[in-house]
Amino acid sequence: MKKIIILSMVAVLTLAVSAYPQFLLRDNFDSFDPALWSDYSHDGGSAIVENGYLNLRTTDGTRESRGQVSSGFNLEGDFVTSVDFDLAKFDNYFSSATLGIWAKDNSFAMLMSRKFDVNNLQYYEQVDFMVGGSWQTGYCDVTSDLTGKFRLGRFGSTLSAYYYSAGAWQLVNNAVLPYGYDSPVRVFLEAGNGGSTGNAPAVEAHYDNFMADAANITGVDSRYIVAQPEPGTVILLGTGLLGLGAINFFRRRK
Repeated sequence: MKKIIILSMVAVLTLAVSAYPQFLLRDNFDSFDPALWSDYSHDGGSAIVENGYLNLRTTDGTRESRGQVSSGFNLEGDFVTSVDFDLAKFDNYFSSATLGIWAKDNSFAMLMSRKFDVNNLQYYEQVDFMVGGSWQTGYCDVTSDLTGKFRLGRFGSTLSAYYYSAGAWQLVNNAVLPYGYDSPVRVFLEAGNGGSTGNAPAVEAHYDNFMADAANITGVDSRYIVAQPEPGTVILLGTGLLGLGAINFFRRRK
């Protein structure tokens, strides 16, 4: 019986750790759901769902064209969000695939991108962040891989960016937020281009397996959200079960 109680305590603590944050949202882009995303276009960019992924496109020959979707939902408190990406079509001009989070009160933002840069004729990955209106470029490195995973998170007062490499998430950038910078955030996905007017490329960025895990997710119908038990609730439930087990154990000894 003692062994059962010990194993039960371990299970309860494991559940408590794994239960935070509390709400989970997923979208595998089997269709475009306007309850989750708004389709934004800049200079002719577009967003469509095809073959089980989200295809964001820019317009050939139109400089600074953007294909973008922005979340109708908001992530509150601590959160982590990730997505698979593929910079599928680009030319010999600036082309990019981007995951971003943006505070609803415009106090902070963080973007991570995979790009082809016409100036240096190379591919690279980059993190940019804004705090209080001031933009900075953080992590930046050359890469030959235009397919992978993006991940952004907020934990307490820290924004964090991760790339997926060698089978695990690698932390590449942190940005510390001042006290009171706790606005809910929206998520956006984007394909972008550059170059001179008339020769900017038609860019395609594909996205799939979107995930957001947050202390709270608002602005969307609850049927899209998987509620996970709070750590305190799990511990309380586990404590009650252990208490009942202990009572039963001592009753049997009498």
